[in-house]
Amino acid sequence: MKKKLVSILVMTLLIVTVVSLVNSASGCTGFTAEEDEKVLVGANMDWSHTFNMYMHFFPAEEGKYGRVIIDIKFPLVNWGPYPNDPDWIAPKEGMNDQGLFYSIFVTPYLLPENSNDKPIFYSDDPDYYDIALYTYCLAKCTTVSEVLDVFDDYNLVGMHQYQAFFADRYGDSVIIEGDDIIYREGDYQVVTNFYLSQYPEPPYPCSRYRTAVEMLENMDELSVDYFRSICDATHQKTTVHSNIYDLTNGIFYINYYNNFEKTLEFDLDEELAKGERRIHIGSLFDSEDNHPPNKPDAPTGESSGEPGVDYEFRGKETDDSDGDRTMYLFDWGDGTDSGWLNPGAFGGTFKATHNWTERGNYEVKIKAMDVYGRESEWSDPLSVTMPRNKVLNRPFLNFLESFLNHFPMLQKLLQLVIR
Repeated sequence: MKKKLVSILVMTLLIVTVVSLVNSASGCTGFTAEEDEKVLVGANMDWSHTFNMYMHFFPAEEGKYGRVIIDIKFPLVNWGPYPNDPDWIAPKEGMNDQGLFYSIFVTPYLLPENSNDKPIFYSDDPDYYDIALYTYCLAKCTTVSEVLDVFDDYNLVGMHQYQAFFADRYGDSVIIEGDDIIYREGDYQVVTNFYLSQYPEPPYPCSRYRTAVEMLENMDELSVDYFRSICDATHQKTTVHSNIYDLTNGIFYINYYNNFEKTLEFDLDEELAKGERRIHIGSLFDSEDNHPPNKPDAPTGESSGEPGVDYEFRGKETDDSDGDRTMYLFDWGDGTDSGWLNPGAFGGTFKATHNWTERGNYEVKIKAMDVYGRESEWSDPLSVTMPRNKVLNRPFLNFLESFLNHFPMLQKLLQLVIR
């Protein structure tokens, strides 16, 4: 029970952190439409803080449908009071082999109140990302109606700063805000980063929402190309990838970094047949003439310290000859690293803290990665020493030794401490 409560608390804090960052710099756009039994979904993933995004394929197994999930790996380091976790993975959107789609959209704070007497979803199964109820639904459900039944069983307090968007191959779609559920009316539905329950009628407080609605209202024919044009019209500088899902045929399409000239197409059944795997999305768009970032400068920070104490280290953004965005990784020299860091969040520099549990000498170094997954050489190292002996107050120890001459046993214990 203690492990469960701690995991729920940590995940809640992490979700709050992600949401706060997205609200400060990013937003996403989702939309779906149905025509002649054909159902499409479009989604822009706008995220300024990392491009470390992956497609994770989970083949079908007993009790679970096959599915692809787009997830984000990034560290939570030095961001307020939240726990450091360089390996945290956040699921963002996906589709299963039954034609069910989901995505989540950050929103202003609004605490759900109608499910306080229900349990919070939690699972030790890593396929469900601990408490991600929406990924559980992707593994277990085939329709929007089934999703709503699952959500009705759980406390939705964790949804206080995001809403979930589901659509299925039969044309049903909903926005789950927490207390309120917004059902699709008409042939299409659009979601961005505000609560439609608070703005049921125009004017809507989001230009991306207004653009998508206008284009869907004026659509002559439902097609992947037209949905791609909506993604293009609603993208931002921070858009990392734009996906279109054909829920009827189990096919999805990806465009990367607002390049709508190059589209990759994936048949979900064919991809699932290749087995479980996780693929960096940017690496799929890499070209032969792309170059890795230049070698970064050595990190700066304390060159000595004490085991168990947090020390801050900084790095400086390096150049990339192709002009690509870059992220950075500290290697702490003890078999661990910082996770990839985005300098954009810190104005061209980046920082992370680390503590060493063992005394010894360590070499801290940095490398860079571009948006396509190309990595630089390691920087020159910064040598860091964790002294064998702790630095203690010598005059005070001299006083203690003099005072304790009359207590031989305590004196021996003291000598062991300072030896």
